[in-house]
Formats: sequence, structure tokens, C-alpha cells
Amino acid sequence: MPVNENTAAVLAALIGVAGALGGAFMGAWMQRRATLEQIAAQERAEQRGQLRTDRRASYAEVMDASERFIASLDDIVAARRETAGPPGAASGWERMREESLAAMRMLRRAIWNVRVAGPEDMADLAKGIYDVNMRRFETAFDRALTFEEMDERLNRENAEFRQSRSRFVTGAQRLLGNGGPGFDQR
Repeated sequence: MPVNENTAAVLAALIGVAGALGGAFMGAWMQRRATLEQIAAQERAEQRGQLRTDRRASYAEVMDASERFIASLDDIVAARRETAGPPGAASGWERMREESLAAMRMLRRAIWNVRVAGPEDMADLAKGIYDVNMRRFETAFDRALTFEEMDERLNRENAEFRQSRSRFVTGAQRLLGNGGPGFDQR
């Protein structure tokens, strides 16, 4: 069957229209896909930023609670130095003891916040700070120790505390991106 010029022109026009529609459809589809990928990338970036902010806050909370405990421990040591004896039943000792315990509760809550914000190794480092502080608390209130014995033990435990705190700070710096080259921002 011979194809006349009119039929060929109509077929060419239909092919052209189909090609134009196909091109427009493909262009719109590709544009939509690129837009969705861009939105997803932006959401991931925002989530990483929020996670970093949450982690920074939880790590700072550990340090704040730890500093509060240090202040309460300093008060206890000063009071024991003045009396040169073990803590007594006087109300002043109970108040200092309660302040130290309140700081330890704050630290325990801060550790849970670190556990939520992650990563788990940072929560373990925070728990190390808690553990050494609890030993320091027990030493400070140990009625069986003289002031000199307590002071000697606290000096050893203070060195252990400084190491635990240093490991925690180094880990936080590494994760938050201010710990030098090669940091890992999980």
C-alpha cells in the first residue's frame, strides 16, 4: 500500500508530537526525581544537625553535673579538714551528703540522655565518670577513714576522675567535629 505525502506528513507530525510529549514527560519525571532527592538530602542534613545539637547538649549536661559534684565534694573535704575526723551525724553533714547525692542523680540522668543521643561508647565513657565519682563520694563519707587516709584515696581517685573526664571530652570533640583531623561524626 503506497503512502501518500499527506499520510507521511500526518505520521511525521504524530511522531513529532509523541516525541515532544515523551520528552516533556521524561523531563518532568527527572525533575521530580531530582527534587525528591534534594529534599531527602536536606532532611538528612537537618537530622544530622539536630543530632549533633542534641549530643552537644547531653555531653554538656554530663560535664555540668560532674562539676556540680566536684563542688559538693570540695565542701565535704573542707569540712572534714576542719574537723579532722569522719563525718558526723550533725545536720551539716547530711546537707552536704544530700547535695552530693543530688549531683550524682543529675549525672545519672545526664548519662541516660547521652545513651539516647548516642553513640553507646560515649554513654560508656559518661558511665565511667559516674563510677569514679561514686567511689569518690563513698571515700569522702567513709567514717572508718581518717582525714589523711581519705585525702590520700581521694587524690588517687581524683587522678582517675581526670582521666575519665579527659576520655569523655576527647570522645565528644571527635564526634562533634572539633577534635582535630580524622574525627568520626556517626
